[in-house]
Amino acid sequence: MGPSSGQRWRPWIKFSGRHRTRFESLDKQFRASNRPVAEDQWFIRTSIRADIDFGEVGGTAEVMDSRAWGENPNRQTSTAFVNTTDFVEGNVIYNLGAERGHTNRLLAGRYTMSLGSRRFVIRNGFRNTVNTFTGLDYLWQDDEGQQTRLFWTLPVRRRPFDGPALRDHEFEWDDQDKDLQFYGLFTSRNLSKRTKLDAYVFGLHEDAPDSANRRYLTPGVRLHRASKKGDWHGEVEVTAQGGTSRASASSPEDLDHRAWFGRIALGYRWDTQRDWMVQVAYDYASGDDDPNDGENNRFDSLYGAPRFEYCPTGLWGFVQRTNFMTPELRFSVRPTPHTWVMISARDLRLASATDSWAKSRVRDPSGAAGDDVGQQYELRARFDVLPKNMFIEVGGAYLVGGGFFENAPNAPNGGDRKMGFVEMRWTF
Repeated sequence: MGPSSGQRWRPWIKFSGRHRTRFESLDKQFRASNRPVAEDQWFIRTSIRADIDFGEVGGTAEVMDSRAWGENPNRQTSTAFVNTTDFVEGNVIYNLGAERGHTNRLLAGRYTMSLGSRRFVIRNGFRNTVNTFTGLDYLWQDDEGQQTRLFWTLPVRRRPFDGPALRDHEFEWDDQDKDLQFYGLFTSRNLSKRTKLDAYVFGLHEDAPDSANRRYLTPGVRLHRASKKGDWHGEVEVTAQGGTSRASASSPEDLDHRAWFGRIALGYRWDTQRDWMVQVAYDYASGDDDPNDGENNRFDSLYGAPRFEYCPTGLWGFVQRTNFMTPELRFSVRPTPHTWVMISARDLRLASATDSWAKSRVRDPSGAAGDDVGQQYELRARFDVLPKNMFIEVGGAYLVGGGFFENAPNAPNGGDRKMGFVEMRWTF
């Protein structure tokens, strides 16, 4: 059925979809695990979506299929790579009497979301699967983009978990449980036409028997000035984290969780046809100095993603928002109206030399290997084959290894490391 009689006619259902194919190649594995030194994989992700709008009531249903193929039977795999044909969205939206173009709505069901800087809550773009949540989400937003958002959710657990089932693309329905809850409040206000102040607090409550029992709040603020041709832009974000957690899922001891993250960035965008941009940035996320002091100081980036700032994920994912300090210099340019190129260089160091690097599990508990992880260089180039509908992107990352990955006792495959990819994305 469509709009009731007497209403002005409006489209009440819209179908859309996306398909992405990507080939990735990794040379010299950096993770401390039994994985191939080098490997190639194909990643494919397809989604079909229906948006329904009856005015006061609407909703979204979206099915996504994410798969990965590779020749090596011991290749990397996880639920970040594979999630065979399941609903990532299935919700109902109630419009609660908006006025003068304001949004005032309540969402109930399964959905994806991105908030603020997207560093702690994001709908993943590069990763082959996406973060999904089931719960309630209230949003008020005015016609100038100011908003207040309040949500309570059960994060969806992608299934199956085990490697053989994932490599064989076996099907199992995703689920959620009250033993993992994610909730928060986010607000954004305009200080000027281009400057905004965001403030937020996110809560995570984990109570599963095979988990790290993370129970903490993550409050933060962000001041950011949007980019504009012929002018400066930048941001400052500071985020704290406090509560309790365990050092690992196998540890029986609850620790005081005290961690923090900070970022400062400044850039300039030239008013030219080629849209040159340069930016310098510095990021810091705390690590755990002493595993025996009754505290866990390792920052948790929750449901954020590193891709848009730090590196390609997939087979790479070398830089994560935890236990690091890293300055970056970045350039981007549009050589033609339908092409875009970005180059970045960053120095990588451990915030705590006695803690592990990112998710690699490479660690020197003595700190003797030092904090010099290396220098990462990244390149991305995109060509719009059909503007707004299809593009091709190539890119990769190259790591000049530092002393930490040469001297840490469990560091695999010494020397430089590199990863490259090529992908096609089609929106219909």
